[in-house]
Amino acid sequence: MDKRETLCTLNNALKLLAALRIFLIFLPQNGYIHPDEYFQSVDVLAAKIFGVEHSPAWEFNTTFPIRGMTIPYFTTGMCFFFLRDINDLAMEYLSLNVVSPYFLLVMPRFIMGLFSFTVDYCLYKICYNNNEKYKTRLIVLGSSYVLLVYSTRTFSNSIELILFSLLLLFVCESQTFSNELVRKQEYIDYRYKNSESLVEKVKFHKLRLYLVPDTYRNGLIIASIVIFGIFNRPTFIGFAVIPIFFWIYRGTGTKRVSVTQFHTRILFFAFCSLPAFILNVIIDSFYYGYLTWGEIGMLDVSIDNFVVTPLNFLKYNVLSTNLEKHGLHPRYLHFLINVPLLFNILGALALFKIGEYYYLIIQGKLNLLPSVKSIKMVMIMSFISPILMLSVFPHQEPRFIIPVILPLVYLHGMNILPEPDNILITVPEYTIEGRKKKQKLEKQNYLFFKAWLIFNSLLLVFYGFIHQGGVYFATNYLYKDIRLTALNTQFNIITSNIYSLPESFFLEKAADKLYSHYNTKYSIKKRVHLYERGSEELIALISLIGTIAKFTYAQECSKSHTFKYKIYLLISSSRSRELEDILQKSNVIGKKIDKFGPHISVEAFPDFSRYCLRVTSIFYDNCQILSFWDYLNVIGNLCQLTLYEIQFSNQSTIVNNTLIT
Repeated sequence: MDKRETLCTLNNALKLLAALRIFLIFLPQNGYIHPDEYFQSVDVLAAKIFGVEHSPAWEFNTTFPIRGMTIPYFTTGMCFFFLRDINDLAMEYLSLNVVSPYFLLVMPRFIMGLFSFTVDYCLYKICYNNNEKYKTRLIVLGSSYVLLVYSTRTFSNSIELILFSLLLLFVCESQTFSNELVRKQEYIDYRYKNSESLVEKVKFHKLRLYLVPDTYRNGLIIASIVIFGIFNRPTFIGFAVIPIFFWIYRGTGTKRVSVTQFHTRILFFAFCSLPAFILNVIIDSFYYGYLTWGEIGMLDVSIDNFVVTPLNFLKYNVLSTNLEKHGLHPRYLHFLINVPLLFNILGALALFKIGEYYYLIIQGKLNLLPSVKSIKMVMIMSFISPILMLSVFPHQEPRFIIPVILPLVYLHGMNILPEPDNILITVPEYTIEGRKKKQKLEKQNYLFFKAWLIFNSLLLVFYGFIHQGGVYFATNYLYKDIRLTALNTQFNIITSNIYSLPESFFLEKAADKLYSHYNTKYSIKKRVHLYERGSEELIALISLIGTIAKFTYAQECSKSHTFKYKIYLLISSSRSRELEDILQKSNVIGKKIDKFGPHISVEAFPDFSRYCLRVTSIFYDNCQILSFWDYLNVIGNLCQLTLYEIQFSNQSTIVNNTLIT
């Protein structure tokens, strides 16, 4: 394959990966990584814009809010405003209801997907500005499940990834420009001092005047990115500190950049931070109700009318007792577990290289390390420093470190997929032995890339479609059932061993508001009640179900009560058999309505060891032996989410976990 064919292949691969990212959004990906992808943006803004019931997250408590709303409001919020405003037109001309769970899921992800291409662009520009290969790096980046899954979700970490990439782009651009400027300045000074004639001195003096100063280059943009990043997620400080240092430090130590300029850059950066800081504080203060137009009109504004959410975030997270509520992890988790989990081969290469650098430092061979002024050193420190800083906090989740994928791909992407131009073949090709050696070398070069594709494909399928994958389909089913059921029917939905349902997807009008119709004010009764039981023991779950069923049965039998009731139970199919065994001994009847999948709850992982595939000459103990197709059927049934409709038999009841007949 010649160079032209290779470039064409790489270009087609990039287009295919870009199309795949968008296609997976609209498919849609039904995987559910973490509740934060709904409850830190989608659920909150759907409630505010559509006026529907939601499950308010504790981070948005108006008395002590810790989440900035500027970026979510102008991303997810704008999507919902758009859907709300075009819904009537879509219904009239297309007979399409765009205010539905599907569009509430897909549209914010679509905007995030479009913004995620910023990461690709930043990597391209950083490489291009430094005359480095970028096509295979972009392929490695675009084929990562971090970009295909995480970056298209409405996580604050996904926004953090985009802002960190932009920050690195502008810092690296400033670093490259400064290095080049310093070289030019020193060269012109040298030639000026060694000029033999006045004409030559004048010539180099004019060249010196043409040089563009770079002391404050990109300062306003970089400062604004940092402030928006901190208000989006205060942990952005850990990602920003190294790029900021390199932006301030660049050129220092040379004859052209003095210590005074170093300090003026710090002051300039602080001054440039003020507009973005003030904007975010004002928007958050309005959103959380601390500041109103009425108070501004009356000139009744004080310091108490403003809220600084990052400060509240730090106050909350500095206490380990608060972090215990969300789970404590060992401080080595990011480096030893989360880096390999998120970045697999890329992460392993990075950790190996860190060990190599550490060995060189111990040996005192500092001259073998990358130059402090180089872009490579910026990237190395932009990978190591954030993870070290985030490791200080004992609550560590993989998504917290997804922004470091750009430095990792820049540093090690070529090791996974080298561009053909960079493969040096030193053996003659005109002999049989030479051709064999060339083929062996090419296979070795692409071995990492094949493994990279395999690992990322498996993780894409798991996190994109299987992990808690039945929750969206079950929510959509319940939404349709609620729409088709009479308004005087109340729904009690109990969930077990699954993540929280995004209540806003039911699109039920909020019960805590007053509505008006022809000057008549009225309120509505809450129609959907959620009971989330997490990983609670099933006997306690049945006790709750029995209590609810008994109450609703009594209410329906009451002639004075006009409401009817439906009780649903959503539980991972891996617990269905145990659940049905307990139900048979109780007065609760569970009618299986439907299954949704694929679905796996790690908290209730299916026990596959009870079933074995029939293989000749192998003996099994305590295992049900099945044929190939039966085995696949059992595995498929275990990896689903089951919906039961609960009915009540008044022959007995369960009180305090004890069956009474």
